[in-house]
Amino acid sequence: MLLNQVRELYGRIAYTQKTHEKQADICAMSSRRQRGWKVVLTAVGSGTFLASLFGVLLEPQWASLATSFIAVLVTAASLGDRTFRHGEEMQQHRDTAAQLWDLRESYLSLIVDLKSETVSLGQALHRRDELQKAAQAVLRDAPRTTPRAYTMAQSGLKDNEDLTFSTEEIDVMLPQALRENGAQ
Repeated sequence: MLLNQVRELYGRIAYTQKTHEKQADICAMSSRRQRGWKVVLTAVGSGTFLASLFGVLLEPQWASLATSFIAVLVTAASLGDRTFRHGEEMQQHRDTAAQLWDLRESYLSLIVDLKSETVSLGQALHRRDELQKAAQAVLRDAPRTTPRAYTMAQSGLKDNEDLTFSTEEIDVMLPQALRENGAQ
C-alpha cells in the first residue's frame, strides 16, 4: 500500500511540476508579446514625426486626434507593463518547477528503493513524510497556474511522454559500456 501511495504522490508532483513549466512558458510568451506591443506603440507614437505625417495626410483635427489616441495606447501599454508582470511571474513558475523537479526525482528514487526492497518500511515512511512536508512548503508559496497550463502539461505527459524514454533513447545518450542493448 505504501508503494501505491508513493506512486500516486509521484504522479501528482510530476503533473504539478510540468504544469508550472507550461505556465512559465505561457508567461514568457505573454511577456514577449507585451514588450513587442510596447516597442511598436512607442515607435509609432514618437510625437513630432507622427504629428507631421498625420498633418500632411489628415485634417489638423484628425491628426491631433490620431496622435492623442496613439499616446493613450502607449500609456496603456506602459501601465500594463507595471500591472501585468509576466516576466516576474514566469520566474516564479520556473523556480517552483525546479523545486518540484527535485521532489519528483526524490519520489522516483523512493519508488526504486521500495521496489528493490533496499529500505525498511520505517525508513520509507520517514522519507515519504519528509517529502510530503517539502512538497507542502513548495506549494504553499507557489503561484497559481491556469487550466490552459494544466491542459498543456497533460498533453505533454500523456501524449508526448515528456517524462519517459525508450531503452533505445537512453542507450543513445549513454557511453557504449553502459548501454542495455550494446547499441552502437
